[in-house]
Amino acid sequence: MIVGAALLVLLGLVLFVAGILTGLTALYWGCVAACVAAAVLLIAARRQIGRRARAAAAPTTTSAPAKAAAPGEPVPAADTASDEPAPADEAEVQAPADKAPAEDLPDPGVEDVEVTDLLMVVDLKDEVLVVDEHPRYHVAGCRWLAGRETIPLPLDEARTDGFTPCAVCSPDRTLAERARARKHSGG
Repeated sequence: MIVGAALLVLLGLVLFVAGILTGLTALYWGCVAACVAAAVLLIAARRQIGRRARAAAAPTTTSAPAKAAAPGEPVPAADTASDEPAPADEAEVQAPADKAPAEDLPDPGVEDVEVTDLLMVVDLKDEVLVVDEHPRYHVAGCRWLAGRETIPLPLDEARTDGFTPCAVCSPDRTLAERARARKHSGG
């Protein structure tokens, strides 16, 4: 849908230039129609991404209360991520007061992506990082990833699989800036 919107904007630009060169009003109206159709496609794409994000986040938010253990109760064995035996000392189980365990942090929000950045990253193959059972993709160095096992994926594959950009590290903006820098440096 986004590629179609970009093509419609390009068509609108061509019609606009043709209208200037020929003076035909019909070409201006064609430009307006192409731009309106592009806007409709972009809105539809945005809604589709939002639906995917809500669908991906729904199992996480609905299952989280069931997993939480009451204070003083042991965590059920099914929730432990390691095959190692649980530490005998309760002090080893508790995280430092200033740092919450990575699993306790909620999923970050979805990055609010500029249309120009979205057009730059839509077909990029740059590597992003995802975490199993979480709906966002991230760039290396994202603070939300601390303490989590990540899976590298090409950006286009992550988007196709329904992952959405993290609001913490803003991967679409970051990757769009990198793509622009490569374009301007000739690489």
